[in-house]
Amino acid sequence: MGELKNKAARYAESFGGASPLADEENRARKAAKIRAVLEAEGSFEHPGVRILDIGCSFGIILEQVTPANGLGIGVDMDRSIGRDADNLVFARADAENLPFQSGSFDIVICNHVYEHTDNASRLLSEISRVMSNDAVCYFAGPNKYEPVEPHYGLPFLSWLPRRLADTYMRFAGKGDSYPEQPYSRPRLRKLLVDFVVTDYTEKIVRDPVRFEATDILPPGSVKRWVAKAMLRLAPFFFPGFVYVLRKSI
Repeated sequence: MGELKNKAARYAESFGGASPLADEENRARKAAKIRAVLEAEGSFEHPGVRILDIGCSFGIILEQVTPANGLGIGVDMDRSIGRDADNLVFARADAENLPFQSGSFDIVICNHVYEHTDNASRLLSEISRVMSNDAVCYFAGPNKYEPVEPHYGLPFLSWLPRRLADTYMRFAGKGDSYPEQPYSRPRLRKLLVDFVVTDYTEKIVRDPVRFEATDILPPGSVKRWVAKAMLRLAPFFFPGFVYVLRKSI
């Protein structure tokens, strides 16, 4: 098991009792954003939709997104995962070796997970394998070159070579090493070359009301103005991305 997988197996525990992964209000807001994007893609139009949430943790997002007539399955390396319900099933599993038959799911959610894997290419290969031919994948995550690293709040942490990043983490008292592996936007697009990619990042910035993002991009706010300007003038440094992936058949 690689360094990132070892960390993932105890990820929620590392936050202690204040884990943002267990914050129902915060996770419900994230679920609303994900659902709004999936609704824009028409992903809930047929009954019995089958949803896979990779890196589900406590399962709050999966619970919020899965319709009553659908089936939601959540997997995570973490020991802290959701509890089964009428139409929800949870299991500990490795995202790079998913225990499902090919073509099993209509929707795959991979929200801020790729940077925690040992092999992002293998993760994407598994996502493609378990997607049905007309399935969609909600795929979101951080940008290597965002100015402030989102997991630890340290400026320029993810820009640094691995050894320097590890030293920075120790100096800042954030841990013994920096195990995450975020990609730059150009490198990530190369990773997604086998998918048809729809970029929702700008759509969300331009219409935060439709995509349930007014909590982070209030209409008329300086923050939203900065986000729009950065996407137009310096997209290489934009903090993150939201993509919808479809299989290239």
